[in-house]
Amino acid sequence: MDFNNQKNIKRPINENIKEANMLVIDENGNKIGVMTRSNALNEANARGYDLILIVPRNNNNYAICKIGDYGKMLYEQKVKERMSRKKQSVIKIKEIKVRPQIAENDLKWMANNAINWLNDNNHVKFKIRAFGRIGTKAELIEETYKKFLNLIGDVGKVLSPLKKMTPVLYEATIVKNK
Repeated sequence: MDFNNQKNIKRPINENIKEANMLVIDENGNKIGVMTRSNALNEANARGYDLILIVPRNNNNYAICKIGDYGKMLYEQKVKERMSRKKQSVIKIKEIKVRPQIAENDLKWMANNAINWLNDNNHVKFKIRAFGRIGTKAELIEETYKKFLNLIGDVGKVLSPLKKMTPVLYEATIVKNK
């Protein structure tokens, strides 16, 4: 089990470490060498720090322990997690579903919603559902799609053009124009 890749796990420290032999790293990141548990604990106490289990023993290798300040390590780990969450950007995908025979005002209303969503840095997935005989009239579907793009104007650009997903569903993705 690698403790470095797991969040919110308390690492065994000092006397709670059960490994008999371990590779010890000092507070500056330099290898001290392979030591027994008692020697490593004595070394950590002599330096005034904790002995922290970093990687438990696996596949006949030694466990890796570090001498350092456990509280400071936990604090730095929390700060790194907070900073990585700040740098994340969540992109939401909003959907608009229409039929090829949609009224002009309804299409304008949906285009205004799409413009608002694009201005909020969301992606818009434009879907046309064409049931029955309407599904065979590709020119009507294409005309509805072009009307929608004209209503959006320069606010959005097409990330993936209109394509047939199923026999009755056409789909396009639109993102904000930079």
